[in-house]
Amino acid sequence: NAKQIDAAAVQAQLSSASPTPVLLPGERAELAFKSGRDTVLITDKRLILIDVKGITGKRVEFLTVLWSSISGFAVETAGSTFLDGDSELKLYTNIIALPHFYQDLRKAQADLFAVQTAIANKLLGKDAAPLKDVDRRTGHVDPKTSWIGRGNARPLDADEMDRVFHASPPILQGGERCEMAFKGRRDVVMFTTKRIVAVDTKGLTGTRIEYLSVPWASIVGFAVETAGSGLDLDAEAKIWTDMMFHRGGGENDPPQPYRSYLTFDFNKGLVDIFAIKRYLSVRCLGADKPNVQIKPSMLMISAPDKGMESFISKIGGDQRAIDVTELNQLLHGQQQMLLDDENIIMAFKAGRDTTAFTNARVLIIDVEGFSGKRVQFTSVPYAKIISFSAESAGDWDRDSELKLYTRNLWNLQKVKLDFRKGKADIVVIQKLLSAMVLGNLKDAANYLQSAGAPPPGTQKPQMSSLTAWLTSNTVKEDAAAIDEQLRMELPVLLSDEHCQKVYRSGRDLYVYTNKRLLLIDVQGLRGKKVDYLTVPFPAITGFAVETAGHMDRDAEVYIHTDVPAKEVIQQDILVKRGDVMEMHEFFTEKLMF
Repeated sequence: NAKQIDAAAVQAQLSSASPTPVLLPGERAELAFKSGRDTVLITDKRLILIDVKGITGKRVEFLTVLWSSISGFAVETAGSTFLDGDSELKLYTNIIALPHFYQDLRKAQADLFAVQTAIANKLLGKDAAPLKDVDRRTGHVDPKTSWIGRGNARPLDADEMDRVFHASPPILQGGERCEMAFKGRRDVVMFTTKRIVAVDTKGLTGTRIEYLSVPWASIVGFAVETAGSGLDLDAEAKIWTDMMFHRGGGENDPPQPYRSYLTFDFNKGLVDIFAIKRYLSVRCLGADKPNVQIKPSMLMISAPDKGMESFISKIGGDQRAIDVTELNQLLHGQQQMLLDDENIIMAFKAGRDTTAFTNARVLIIDVEGFSGKRVQFTSVPYAKIISFSAESAGDWDRDSELKLYTRNLWNLQKVKLDFRKGKADIVVIQKLLSAMVLGNLKDAANYLQSAGAPPPGTQKPQMSSLTAWLTSNTVKEDAAAIDEQLRMELPVLLSDEHCQKVYRSGRDLYVYTNKRLLLIDVQGLRGKKVDYLTVPFPAITGFAVETAGHMDRDAEVYIHTDVPAKEVIQQDILVKRGDVMEMHEFFTEKLMF
């Protein structure tokens, strides 16, 4: 168990002028803790873990964790018995090799809440204004728990919780406000202007309490699920984060979501789950939303399937385009599922389920159960989509496919959506995602107005129309020529986007634009099925090039990403057809300057 030590003394030992110059000039040590020979140092720039190894102690590891890599944190008070006498600091990262860091702190020899304050000051950023239309339940009297549904959270007076958690314990920052608060049996969850705070009371005596903080910036997606009929007494909120999950260690230690996926149950008779959804939408979607509209003629809107076609579509989840007018009115209606400045651009339906692309998010509506009263509304903000792919339907396929990738590592890392061939235009869907994920707001608002209009003298584009020149042996890796093809033959590129480098491997293309890597993967014997994977440059975390050996025909490029399903993308470059060091120079300029 670590005890708190003088941070100034540690700074003097590690300053740039010392024999062990670990700290940068001007870097300031704020808190330090020592456990045995090891030290934990909190500075204004990072967390440093100092691990002294070996009998002599001459081998020392200095591990730096940047504050930007820490996605959440928790502090846990000590219990009441002598066997449970230490408090604990828990840090949760988005680093796969270092998913979390735990540090026990010796009771009465470390200020736990000073540590909590220091971490909060690093991760939570500037103060945010409280939302105006939130029901804070001011003056609300807690009805306490009942035997029926007693574990489901009930509302509390947010102003009272704001007062309590600014004073004792001092969890909230000075300018931070509690906007919503709820309590189950003993646990409390608060939605503040900066984060979600989950208070978990443990043990028989309840003296050991964990305070978990999830900053709004760490949330990748969210959902609310209404209560079903009968004895289904709880509604539910679900939060997906960019923190790591527990990988498990075998049959008796299965993988667990841990902090990558959080759920909160609410009493359906006391809590308005749609008010929570509106609140989460405002906090997670941001203020800037482009006014985007697409002409209905571009969306291949069709009548519902009938008979066996309808049955097969429901079983397969193949969605067809629908008119957004009625759905917009419905979701802006009594329950206000959409924000005031949010509008549906395109929507698709399969059976009872619906997927809507708005100007802020992808909204997936999943109707469950026989009665259809239990409905889950899942939101994936465009700002949290780090990669996506659109795949055209092949000769024997009923559907085209869209995959969305996020930084969540649990069950929202890849969202897969199927669209019925001939009843949803995958080109327009791909175009929308390109504009919303890659483009600026002005581009997203204006570019899609003509996204479905082919240039004069050309036919309406289809995903498979690229096959002819992709499979042709006469196609050269000429960036200007392929730039023209990706505008004229199939309008994939944005208006301010242009090809800079192109490489072909068999039938596949690696297209590097000024905004992304576009990997075009031709599949099947006839090449009718084509997958278009977009990896924006911000999702690329590192790269390596390997020159060809004496007997090798090709050099290699290794592209490392933080896309969970595409961690490493390998590209081979024939020595006679390209210089691998050109790619090294290209990535250096794109990622480092």
